[in-house]
Amino acid sequence: MEHGPLTGIRVIDVTTAVAGPWASTQLAEQGADVIHIEKVAIRDVMRMTGAIVGDQSGAFVAMHRNKRSIDLDVRHPEGLEIAHRLVSEADVFVQNFRPGVADRIGLGYDVLAALNPELIYLSISGFGADGPYSDQPVYDPIIQAISGMAEAQNGDFVKAVVADKTAAMTGANAILAALVARSNGAGGQHVEVNLLDSMLSWMWLEVFWNESIPDATTTPTYSDWYSPYDTKDGQIAANWTNVKQLRAACTALGRPELADDPRFATRENRIKYADDQRAEFSAILAEMTRDDAIAALRAQDVACAPVLARHEIFDDPQVIHNKTIIEAEHPVAGRTRTVRPPARFSKTPSVIHRHSPSKGEHTDEVLIALGYSSEDLEALRSKGTIA
Repeated sequence: MEHGPLTGIRVIDVTTAVAGPWASTQLAEQGADVIHIEKVAIRDVMRMTGAIVGDQSGAFVAMHRNKRSIDLDVRHPEGLEIAHRLVSEADVFVQNFRPGVADRIGLGYDVLAALNPELIYLSISGFGADGPYSDQPVYDPIIQAISGMAEAQNGDFVKAVVADKTAAMTGANAILAALVARSNGAGGQHVEVNLLDSMLSWMWLEVFWNESIPDATTTPTYSDWYSPYDTKDGQIAANWTNVKQLRAACTALGRPELADDPRFATRENRIKYADDQRAEFSAILAEMTRDDAIAALRAQDVACAPVLARHEIFDDPQVIHNKTIIEAEHPVAGRTRTVRPPARFSKTPSVIHRHSPSKGEHTDEVLIALGYSSEDLEALRSKGTIA
């Protein structure tokens, strides 16, 4: 296949911000033809997020690569007609309006399913289609707060849009499952994803392991265990989960006797005395340089890594070996750096074949393919239906 395993799948995306666009991005990176509909005369918020050149931003060049962009006023009758015509030829429709909005403007599931019974329709919301919070505005930190994520980070937010991207991955995965079901005869269907449920599902395995068996004795969580260690000139991550790994770490750091300390001799005691164990290793590592600590631990096959600054990522040997970072020349933004799609297919490799679009870059191309003439486009522009 020319551009990945989803070549031939068409997606109509009327989303903004992160959760919706990032869901369709994952489809675009696997070869789907994603048409992103933007509002006439209004820039998508992500075009204004991060370093900016023209109508491109550091966030937008990664989030919307491999997509086409059209400017369309779907609230205008002729604009809605165009959206309906696009949907009638599509496989997937993605929206993240507040609950009820899509129905009010003529883009609800029932209307679109009547036009295209084979359509996979994804709705993404903050809290769900109904319920006590459904009509409230929501951003990533709100979900981090209400899901327990902020508490799990010792009272702070993760400095990334984890709730949005978790919902996006959940949505993309659900679309793929629905496409498989369709190929097995199920037809189209409505898939609903919300940030709160997605975040809790993603966290549950380890953040809620005490709550999963509520009558058992509680144990420390990863928020207690997983913190970097300070060295003289930086930080490292280092972990050991069994006695063999603990002994290797103690040997590497010149304190082999610690492995025989009764406080650390069993898993139960290592959990009970987790603070003591951390204090011992913190004192040792504080006297070492970052590079010396890493070299010593790696020599004993202990899982460890330096805590890298963002600018150091580009020189990391494994990142270079994996060819993770893609440099390209963007016609508007100039030199850009993004990451390659993380899944690697042996027979249908993903390809980054299209730069993130300028606003409305493909309006004429898409509408002409639908059968609109140059005169039609001129008339639509004069009315503000397209730009």
